[in-house]
Amino acid sequence: MTQQPQTFVRNATGLVRNIGFLDQFLISQSIVNPVLGFVLTALYAPYFFPGAYLPLVFLIGSVPAFAMVVVYSKLSGAMPRSGGDYVWSTRILGPLFGMIQFLFLLGTTVILGGTFASYSAVSIVLTQLLFGLGVTTQNHGLLSSASSLGLTGVGFPVDMLIFLVCFAIVIVGMKLWVWFQRVSFVLYYIVAAIFIGLLITTNPSSIPTLFDNAMRFAGSNATYSGIISQASSGGFSLTGFNLNSTLLAAIPWGFLTFTGFNYGTYLAGETKNAKSSITKALLGSAVLTTIILVGMSFLAYNVFGQSFLNAASYVAATNGASLPVTPTVSLLFSFVNPGVALFLGISFLLIAMLNAMGDIIAMSRMTFAASFDRLLPSKLADVNARFSTPHWAILFISVIWGAWIAILWFAGEISTILNTSLVVPIGYALPLVATLLFYFRRRQLFNQTLGGVREAAIIIFASAVGIAAFGLYIFAETVPISSGIFLGSNLALAFEVVVGFLIAGILIYAISTYSAKRSGIDLSRIYAEIPPE
Repeated sequence: MTQQPQTFVRNATGLVRNIGFLDQFLISQSIVNPVLGFVLTALYAPYFFPGAYLPLVFLIGSVPAFAMVVVYSKLSGAMPRSGGDYVWSTRILGPLFGMIQFLFLLGTTVILGGTFASYSAVSIVLTQLLFGLGVTTQNHGLLSSASSLGLTGVGFPVDMLIFLVCFAIVIVGMKLWVWFQRVSFVLYYIVAAIFIGLLITTNPSSIPTLFDNAMRFAGSNATYSGIISQASSGGFSLTGFNLNSTLLAAIPWGFLTFTGFNYGTYLAGETKNAKSSITKALLGSAVLTTIILVGMSFLAYNVFGQSFLNAASYVAATNGASLPVTPTVSLLFSFVNPGVALFLGISFLLIAMLNAMGDIIAMSRMTFAASFDRLLPSKLADVNARFSTPHWAILFISVIWGAWIAILWFAGEISTILNTSLVVPIGYALPLVATLLFYFRRRQLFNQTLGGVREAAIIIFASAVGIAAFGLYIFAETVPISSGIFLGSNLALAFEVVVGFLIAGILIYAISTYSAKRSGIDLSRIYAEIPPE
């Protein structure tokens, strides 16, 4: 008699519930990284959306984050399984939708995380660390090293070395990662307090002198007033308030810092008291991040001047080669003294590494879940007996991550991001499409896991808010504004990338269905059940 294959790869995941509220909160904060997120947004957003008022940009940008807090906390509590939104989306709309969502979210995470965590760890954070130390200690050797890091032949190997350290920590188990995360955050929050303290206490009149002296020592002709004049002569908006630009910038850039704050939900199957821990972690992280971003924006305008922040964004985007280093607000503070430069740099580097680790861990769990459901090769669902980690899934994500780092260094950061940027809002919207339809598509499962009409109304409203926000995200990227078109000449290729992701999802689903059928497995039966713990 032929034995029928079991529904899932095995009867238990093999993962262990060993993380709690604190670790959930810290993984959210490590991926959000509000201080560095503010620094990068203040650098890039003004160029793409001239006249955008950053405090309001961040405040409006938090709206989809709070909508996601509602959806992800409730669904993770209802289905506390590793894999997060992949698990519930496939149970609501089936494996084809789930595979397409899987690819878009994987692409979203690698595009954003690989760029703003791994690539920026060297191109901005480490470069500014060396540059700031060089200026404050009058050491030309450090300035030379900072310049060298901008070269592909030097920066790329250093970037890969940092990434390999991240991979090594993640692959050997949750205990080392948890320890590294907790220790790093002690330093990070101290430095964040110092950074905010500097924003409060720094005399605005000292900034031009600090900047000019640093540029002069570095052998650059750039000056504080010169950057403002350069942007002004280019017809760029330096002051004032433009409502359209502010609204259009709110979701791409105001929300950008929040991206990935919900990734701890991919570890719901490894979380103690998942419903309570995840809800508190997501809400606390979203509230704290909003306060930090809005507050820092007000303070930064006061200290550095809106004109200079906007002008620096313009010059960095249009003529970055004219400056020896990227002109961020953290760079300016690094000129205060060697201690500030050192602690800012080390803290930002550690948090960038934690960002990369958190992304890789989260995506490995999504990969694990898809493999556990037999939608991907079952090998990716293997769990290391010693470390209780899905080691093949981690390796799979890490290879993709490393390839993206190489593309950024060899193909160029800005053009590469723009060519793939439409993947991001689609990736974040797809799980919300599933939850919007949950009550209507799988009412019995909804009632079993979440409750009745009241819960349905809450989920539907929060999902609709999030979908509308990400629709605005797509609109802001593709509709002409005062500076041209956000995607500009990259628009056609960006749409082609989206089509490519769709085709890839359909092909993988077709192959998986065929393979499962040959093995005597009915995929529809798998997705009628919630996976075992």
